[in-house]
Amino acid sequence: MPSGNAPTVRQRRIGSALRKARDHHNLTVATAARRFGRSQGWMSMVENGLQAIAPEELNDLLDLYEIEHGPLRESLLHLATHKPGNWVRERKGRISAAALDLASLEEDAAEIRTFEPSIVPGLLQIPEYMRKLIAVGPAKHSRNAKMLVDFRLSRQQVLSRSDPPCYMPIIAEAVLHNQVGRDPAITRAQIQRLAEVARLDHVDLRVLPCTSSEYLWFGSPHLLISLRPPGRLTVSVVDQFAQSIFVEDEKQVATHEETFELLRSAALNRTASLKLIDEIASQS
Repeated sequence: MPSGNAPTVRQRRIGSALRKARDHHNLTVATAARRFGRSQGWMSMVENGLQAIAPEELNDLLDLYEIEHGPLRESLLHLATHKPGNWVRERKGRISAAALDLASLEEDAAEIRTFEPSIVPGLLQIPEYMRKLIAVGPAKHSRNAKMLVDFRLSRQQVLSRSDPPCYMPIIAEAVLHNQVGRDPAITRAQIQRLAEVARLDHVDLRVLPCTSSEYLWFGSPHLLISLRPPGRLTVSVVDQFAQSIFVEDEKQVATHEETFELLRSAALNRTASLKLIDEIASQS
């Protein structure tokens, strides 16, 4: 199933997961290809998202890597089976296919842009803040809650690796005042965390001030993830109730990018945003 060397977000998602599975077994590309009965070049193309893989072959390759039945396997086979285009994932009180898709794309990202009007973005949340959010959701069970917190913390490692993506979060000023849980110490610690991360060279955190609240009417939470080469692919992730919509249609993504830039133009600049966060942190 040649793809004309034109990668798609779906192929990149599948390839990234297969590369991770191969690394888990300490196999070289050559060894994995030999055991699977394919060429090294083919295996490399699949892992880089430059070669589509048939669902039947993917199923056999997942067997080779001992990927058991569960969200990851279901996620990959779903992407290989359905036609290219946007895809929808339900968000459940566990590590769902939506969470796995998101984490995989973040790991492969060159740039992550996000807007949050009411809560701190997931990549910046402290554990106590996460637990309070999860406690009012469908994952109240302690085992699920711990699993979700640990998974989100593992996602945050993308910002501290040696080659982190450029991270551009925009948050509404109200986020800095909204108290999550009844303990003010949680809000205080969370704001201090924002102040720390905002000083990192690869982070460009912006605050949309209350004086620009008119922009909130069309600025629903959304995420834009631009993947590293090969190719320059961007996927938009839109949260709607209990599901995440992964948008890879170029025209739709372009519209979402225009919305993000409009929000960014209305937000405080990096220096002013950090000053405001520091002021609120000092008053907490």
